[in-house]
Order: sequence, then structure tokens, then C-alpha cells
Amino acid sequence: MKIFTLPDLGEGLPDAVVREWHVHEGDEIAAHESLVTVETAKALVEVPAPWGGKIEKLFAQPDQTVNVGEPLVGFAAEGSTQEASQSEVPAEATSPREAVIAAEPEEEKVCGASAPNRAWADSGTVVGKLEQGEDVLDVEQDFSEAPKRLATPSVRALARRLGVELEKLSTDGNLVTAAQVRAAAEAKFSAVEKTPEQAQQIRSSGPLKELATTQEPGEIMTPARRAMGISMCRARDQVAQITLCDDADISSWWGSAPALLKLIRAVQSACISEPTLNAFFQDDQLTPQKSVNIGLAVDSPRGLYVPVLKDVAARSDKSLMAQVADFKHQARETGIAQSDLQGATILLSNFGTIAGRYATPVVLPPTVAIVGAGRVCQGVVVIDRWPAMRPLLPLSISADHRAVTGGELARFLKAMLSALSA
Repeated sequence: MKIFTLPDLGEGLPDAVVREWHVHEGDEIAAHESLVTVETAKALVEVPAPWGGKIEKLFAQPDQTVNVGEPLVGFAAEGSTQEASQSEVPAEATSPREAVIAAEPEEEKVCGASAPNRAWADSGTVVGKLEQGEDVLDVEQDFSEAPKRLATPSVRALARRLGVELEKLSTDGNLVTAAQVRAAAEAKFSAVEKTPEQAQQIRSSGPLKELATTQEPGEIMTPARRAMGISMCRARDQVAQITLCDDADISSWWGSAPALLKLIRAVQSACISEPTLNAFFQDDQLTPQKSVNIGLAVDSPRGLYVPVLKDVAARSDKSLMAQVADFKHQARETGIAQSDLQGATILLSNFGTIAGRYATPVVLPPTVAIVGAGRVCQGVVVIDRWPAMRPLLPLSISADHRAVTGGELARFLKAMLSALSA
């Protein structure tokens, strides 16, 4: 069996979640056809077949997390028969790791270094061509298996802190999880009789304090949330952020037009007036972009997605709102395709649909600006020297001060206020 492992998909994350298989065991598939759709770093990515052949084994189920480098698909070896061979995985292999070990060939028997005129042949191994001779060594070397990995580094560290032996938890061949380690520590703690005062003192100090203060990463850190964390760390380390706020009088259209559409058009108008904020800042170079591609922050149970409305100036209002509806549905139900998450030149967060008036939206490099829209509220404005109640839309615009001046940010905000008040 030829093993295809999960490749590095270029998102900076160590794993991916299998969402949908496009093949079944026993199917024939051509090279570069779609094998499976996985979710990583907020995006849905189709993984193509590296070569053609018959699918012999699928190593993961839908919604299962697979680490980069772990087995994903097993292809039937060329010329294989119904009889077992060295390149086949035995039925008793119970885990992806065991399957890989079983699929590896036994050590080849090669002739001594002094053997002259050796005739070499391709051994047909899974990992490539291994030359072998006709003679053998006097003593055959036994196959030695590398130490089995029982858990990820973070879980191993947790087990050491809580005094849990991983060997006793690894019984099914799968990696031990942090939840199993904490459960074992809790059981170990509960097995010893203590007074309530002693139990409270032990829980509030020492290693067992982690049972109450830490959480299982897999319970909340979906790929979308982990990707968000990576992006926030990059923004913290790279961006010199400034934020400017003001209120837009939207009485001319409030209640008769979609607020999100008005915001999109206002961002478009401001980008034309002050193109410095519709730009990329990379390698100390500011590059204004020709088209306005608005990355729209979309909240979902899985985390924050930022799909992109591309070239908004060339699109109709109906087309934009239809795509926004599609993005919201995909974020809730299926996830958003990777191609729809790339190419934003400026970001928009309409957080006011939930709560809040002002914020400090975080600029995500290489973009240099993000617009935040707060909750519409009634406020007093002066009209012809007289006070009047009007609906006001709070705006908070953040920019990267390495690339954007305060004057450019203020002019951008002024252009937005003008567009929203018209």
C-alpha cells in the first residue's frame, strides 16, 4: 500500500479537520482529482490525489482531526494481488501510525561492501527505489521500531505537571488527549481520602490547580479560532495601530436601505478619496491597490471568518448582498472556501449588529486599515442652530501608523461620514 499523508497546506497550522470525502474505499481515481475537503485556518481546502490508482484505505472519518504528516489515504500498490505482501497493511493495524509501520517494508538484505559487480534491482518499496543485491549479510539485522509517540508535546507537558503516566492511558493506539490526562489526575486525587479543608488547599495550589484553571484546547480551539489567534499575534507584533472615531448622521436613509450595503459603498467611496488606506504594507513598502476588495468580518459558532467582497465598485448592490448572504450561510453551516478568504485590501467589521458603539478594530497585515461600525443610536445634533434628534452610526477606523498618517486617516473618516450622510 502506498500511503499519502496530510500535506502542509500553507496555513501555519499543524492539523486539519476532514469535512467531506470525495472517494470511497475501492474507488479508482486519477492523479490530481479531488480526494477530500478539509478545513484549516478558517478555509475549506480540496486536497488532490498525488497519483492515480485504487483507494485501498481511508484513514480518517468526517469531522476527525488529522495532523500534518499523518496518514490520510492508502493506495493499492501497483501489481498487488489478493495475497498479502510486504507493501500491504494488515487488517489488525488499529491506528494510522500502526498502518504506516505495517506498510513499511522489512529491512532489505544487501551484499557486503566488497562484493564486486553487484546486480541491483528496484525493490518496489513505498518510499522510493531501494537498491538490493543478490547476496545477503552474514547476520540479518532485526527491525527496530522507533519509540511510539503517546501524545502531543503540550499533552506530554501537562501529564508531567499533573503526575500522570501516559503509558497507562494509551491502550487503543490513539494519541492521549489533554482531557484524558486531566480525568486521570482527578481520579488519582479523588482516590485518596481527605478532609474538605485538605482537598481545597491541595486544589488551590500545586499541579492540580490546572484542573480548575485550564481547558481542553480541542473543546474551543477550532481551526477558525486558532487561525484568529495566529493573526492577532502577528498584528500585535507588526502593527503600530491608531484609531479614530466619529458619528455619521444617517437620517437621510435610515430605515429605507440596508445599513451594511451603505457601509460597503461608503468604504468604497472613501478608498477612492484616500487610496492610501486601500493598500498593502510589506517589506517597508506601501502599495495602494487598484480595486477595492472588502474583507467582511462574519461571526459564526466556529469563530470569526473574513470572506472578501472583491472589486465592489464594479458590482451591483444586488450582487453584493447576495454574496453576503451566501457568506453568512457558509460560515454557519459548511465553512468558506479558501479562495473567498484571500485578497482583502481593507476590512469592515459591522459589530454594532450585536452590541457596542465604539471599538479599536485590529489591523491585519498586510492591509493597513479596518473600519468598525457600531450600534445605531439616537443622538442630539445641531440643525440650523437648533438641537434635533437623529439616528447616528458610530464609526471606529483603525490604521497602521507605520504606513498611514493621521491626516490620511482623518480624511478617510471624513469621506465616510460624507457618504453615509448623503
